[in-house]
Amino acid sequence: MKSKIDYPGLGYPCELIQNKGKNVSLSVYPNNRIVIRYPKSVSFKFILEFLEERKSWVKERYNKNKTHNPKRTEFNDGEILPIFGVHRKISYSVSEKTKLTENLFILNIKGLRSEQGRTKRALKFLKEELENRSIPVIEKKIAEIGTKRYSFTIKSMRSLWGSCSPRNKITLNLALIFCPEFVLRYVILHEVSHTKEHNHSKKFWSLLESLDPDYEIAEKWIKTNGQKILCYLF
Repeated sequence: MKSKIDYPGLGYPCELIQNKGKNVSLSVYPNNRIVIRYPKSVSFKFILEFLEERKSWVKERYNKNKTHNPKRTEFNDGEILPIFGVHRKISYSVSEKTKLTENLFILNIKGLRSEQGRTKRALKFLKEELENRSIPVIEKKIAEIGTKRYSFTIKSMRSLWGSCSPRNKITLNLALIFCPEFVLRYVILHEVSHTKEHNHSKKFWSLLESLDPDYEIAEKWIKTNGQKILCYLF
C-alpha cells in the first residue's frame, strides 16, 4: 500500500502508517500533518471510504489550524519568532554577524540568494545556540547524579521533545529553540534523569523533582503550547 496519498476530494497530503492496532484512525495535527493509521488487514478501498466519511471534519479542522496556528517559518525579514521564549524580529544584514539581541534575531544573508539558504543558515545558528545552552546544564547535572557515560545530539522530531536511549544517548528536539528557557531546562533534566532511571517509575520522578522542583509547570506549558510550537518547524 502507498505511504502517502492526497486526501480524496480535498487534495491535502496524507501519510499512511501501518500499525499493530485493530482499527483505522485519523489524526490532523496543529501543523496540518494528516496521518492515517491502519492495521494490515484493512484494504485501501476501506481507507478511502473511511476518509470520505470524515472529509467535512478534516476540512474544518484544516482551515481552523491555518487560522489559529503558526505556519512553518521561512525566516523572512521582519518575521517575529519566539526564540528561546522571547519574541524577536528577524532583521537581515550583510555586514553584521548572525546573532541574537534582546529583541532581534539578526540574520546575516551575505552570499545567500534563496529561502532554503536562509533557513539553513538560521537553523544552523540556532542549533548551535541550543547546544551552547544545553551542554553546560547536561554536564553539570550528569556529574551530580553520577552518570559515567552519555552522548548528546539535536534533531528535528515531530512528537518527542527529548529522548534518552538505553546507552544514555540524549537527544533534544530542535524545536526547543522556540520554547522558553524553563521548558528547555525541564526537557534536559527529564532526559538526564533517564540516564539513571530508564523508566517512569517513582524513583525517576523523585530524581527529576530533586533536579527540577517546578517541572510540572514546564510539563503544563508543553501540553498547552507544544503542538503549536512544532508548527514552526514542520
